[in-house]
Amino acid sequence: MWAQVFIWVGGISLIVAMFPQTRALYSFLLTQYVQFFLIWVIASITDKATYFLIDFWLDKWATQAQKGSLIPERYTMRVNTYSGALKQATSVVIYSIAILFTIQAIGVSLAGIGILGIALTYVFKAKVDNMINGCLILWTDQYAVGDVVQIGNVTGLVEHINLYLTQLRGAQGRLITIPNGSFEVVQNLTKDWSRVDFRVEIAYSADARKALNMMEEVSEQMRNEPEWQDKILEPAIILGVDNISHTGILIQIWIKTAPIQQFAVGREFRLRIKQAFDREGIAIGVPQQSVNFQNYSNNASGDRKI
Repeated sequence: MWAQVFIWVGGISLIVAMFPQTRALYSFLLTQYVQFFLIWVIASITDKATYFLIDFWLDKWATQAQKGSLIPERYTMRVNTYSGALKQATSVVIYSIAILFTIQAIGVSLAGIGILGIALTYVFKAKVDNMINGCLILWTDQYAVGDVVQIGNVTGLVEHINLYLTQLRGAQGRLITIPNGSFEVVQNLTKDWSRVDFRVEIAYSADARKALNMMEEVSEQMRNEPEWQDKILEPAIILGVDNISHTGILIQIWIKTAPIQQFAVGREFRLRIKQAFDREGIAIGVPQQSVNFQNYSNNASGDRKI
């Protein structure tokens, strides 16, 4: 694109030089052309060099950090997140400086531009807040590309993040864009490890201890299978009977999984529990209600007249 711009400017300058009446303008255009060319070529080269330095520094940092980390995959996710955000930020800074030098080359005072910049800072205060919060998100590793997070009442997979906004892909495939300065609390469902919070309500007449033992057996069978060994990190925690009500007996179990694997593990575990309950005759709890019927006799004294 820039090559086309410079070719057009150079062609116009040569056309202007052909006529004596416009040769003074030719000198001005040629001077400006050389200055603009140098400014934007240097800016473009600096931008590409910065990209290379960012990738080099992040790869070196991640390699060193992974050596002493229990979860090295986390640093790979952070590198992918930081790379895009830092490249975008540095490009904005570099080309903003190039624009300032271009304005100065035209002859516009930078003092007036500085006053305009201060005014724009107040106008775009929300953008500044977004950028500050975006820096904090990246610095504290609140989440990264590939995490599943809940922001407010929105849950989704983080597809893109920069200093200004976060984009989530919802369960229905919708791309949700959230400004970084619009929220204070974020729940990361997949950082470092995840968990299946499994709860099932069995019938009040069912054998609760038998159901607990069965759930523990099913979880251990899954954990020992090659397909699930890398996804289930620890033996399941059987919390036991969590509640007793008119609908039945609530049983709760926790299964610690690798990041983002709680969904696949949870679906398979529920299927196996359903099959085990059917095989052993353990019924699921249902709401119960007692209804008492009482007969009332109408013993009217005296004769009834119709």
